Amino acid sequence: MRDETCAENLVLILETQLPRPSDVLNYNDQQVECGICYAHCLPIDDELGHRSGAGTDYTCDNLNCRRPFHSVCLVDWLHSITTTRQSFNVLFGNCPYCSEPVAIKTISAKY
Repeated sequence: MRDETCAENLVLILETQLPRPSDVLNYNDQQVECGICYAHCLPIDDELGHRSGAGTDYTCDNLNCRRPFHSVCLVDWLHSITTTRQSFNVLFGNCPYCSEPVAIKTISAKY
């Protein structure tokens, strides 16, 4: 008599099929949380206006990084860094993860 594997026992008990590795999302598909606040969505808050509850809306352009951010979080983070430069309504700084240059509008990020 052969003992069943853990996965086979789960299939028998749950009466369902477990997903195969190809059915599971890869790391890049799951990486939708903000690289600064680590949340998937912004909190529901009147201060955030139309961005309240929004997901990430800015991605680092570096192909080796591609880290997603909420633009509100990135603007706040860039404001806290002394090397960040501003020209009119655009902030110029570096990605918190790969240090590649990033540029983001401050007006559209806030409202």
